[in-house]
Amino acid sequence: MIVMKNVTKTFPNGITAVNDISLHIAKGETVGLIGANGAGKTTLIKLLCGLYLPTSGYISVFGENPFGRKTKASNIGMVTGQMITDGYNYHFGHGSSLLQDDLTLELSMELIKNIYRIPAELYRQRLKTLLPQFDLQEQLHYRVSQLSLGQRMKAEVAAALLFQPDLLILDEPFIGIDVVAKETIRKILQEIVGRREITVILTTHNVEELEKICGRVVFIDSGKLVYNGSFDRLKQSHIGLNCMRLQFQGTPPDLQDFPIERYRIDNHTLKLYYDNSVVSSKDISNYFLSHGKVSDILIQKPTVEEIIKELYKEGNHGNDN
Repeated sequence: MIVMKNVTKTFPNGITAVNDISLHIAKGETVGLIGANGAGKTTLIKLLCGLYLPTSGYISVFGENPFGRKTKASNIGMVTGQMITDGYNYHFGHGSSLLQDDLTLELSMELIKNIYRIPAELYRQRLKTLLPQFDLQEQLHYRVSQLSLGQRMKAEVAAALLFQPDLLILDEPFIGIDVVAKETIRKILQEIVGRREITVILTTHNVEELEKICGRVVFIDSGKLVYNGSFDRLKQSHIGLNCMRLQFQGTPPDLQDFPIERYRIDNHTLKLYYDNSVVSSKDISNYFLSHGKVSDILIQKPTVEEIIKELYKEGNHGNDN
């Protein structure tokens, strides 16, 4: 089990990236970690990996203090898609990659075998399973730097699974990769979820992928824990909401005293969310049709992705009211 109790991380410049977070993740659970850029996700991950020492609070990763661990480095595997993408854009080798750019994929895997002291026969068995799973048989003798971005990401995930960590952290693994590579990684992650042998923490802005893979979602904003629960509960909390988008010819009229949950105005478009058990779509649309020049109306239930996007906007305190 992973346990965080009242964990805070404040940097010397005074920025508090993680603010009094308490979180429990069971062994074999798959959790999606979401939040806007700068919300504190990366800091939280580095705290779990022992790369940062918390300013206050308690952290235990499978019974160990991650910052003080010395003998069990193999219990955490981490793949950072952002680092790999940046490497392809600028230069290789500056991120937290498991693979060595100047070695072939085969030699990189053998290096991991030696670092993590994987017995020779077990190594051969795992490699024989992983290569076909990730469709990497033909790339085994390629230098890592010659792999496409999709091949590189598949190889990074395969390398992390080679030493069978207790915790697998995938930080933005789908950035920039092709549809085939994304589908391959997603299917393998779903298989891992089904077996419940490895605990997985997945961060991505792709809500569709999160919903397919993760049983639980943790939303962080400005270092604080905003939501921790299932996608179903997230949907349930917004089940009564409707979303209405109105396009005006000119400025939208004032909302008066309508019981609106929240709204956004962007130029001549008004987007509002309301509880249809409190106020009807008919009453709202009739009001705007009689008080403004409406050119288009769309009424729909918000999707999970829209709900999360609205949570982002609420947390960022942009133009929300």
